[in-house]
Amino acid sequence: MKTRLIYQGKSGKNHFDKAEDMYLSRIKKYISFDIQQLQPLKLSNALSVEEIRKKEEEYFLKKLPTDSLIILLDEKGKSYNSSSFSKFLDKMTSFQSKKIIFVIGGAFGFSNSMKQRADHIVRLSDMTMAHHLARIVFLEQLYRAFTIIKGEPYHNA
Repeated sequence: MKTRLIYQGKSGKNHFDKAEDMYLSRIKKYISFDIQQLQPLKLSNALSVEEIRKKEEEYFLKKLPTDSLIILLDEKGKSYNSSSFSKFLDKMTSFQSKKIIFVIGGAFGFSNSMKQRADHIVRLSDMTMAHHLARIVFLEQLYRAFTIIKGEPYHNA
C-alpha cells in the first residue's frame, strides 16, 4: 500500500526537519510512505479567499492521481482520537488497493468542491496550526496508529 502526504510549503531547512525525518523513518517500517512538497502558488493579493481556495484546488488536483483515495486534513473534518484513527487507518490500508493520499491545504483551507472530491476529511485538532506543525502532528499520529494496529508499546492509553 503506497501512501503519501502532499502539502504546499517553501523549501529550506527548519527546526521541524529532525522530527519529520524521525517519524518518516519509523512510518516506513509499516508502509510505503513519502511526502510531496508543492511549491506555494504565487497569487495576487487582490484575490478573495474563495478565489485563492479555487486556485489551490486546481493546483492540487493536477498533482493528485485520479485513482487514489484522497483524505484531506482539515479543521472541519471528522475528529478521531488515536485509537479510532488507528481503526480508520487499518480499514483504509486493509481494504484499499488505491494509493492513499493525505493532503494539507493552504492557509485558507480547502474549497467546498475540493471537500466534495475527497473520500474522507480528517481533523487533526480544533485549533488552527502552522503547516510545519500540522505535518509533524499528522506524522506522529500516523506512526502512533501503526503501533496501535501492530500492538506495539508506543501508545499507552
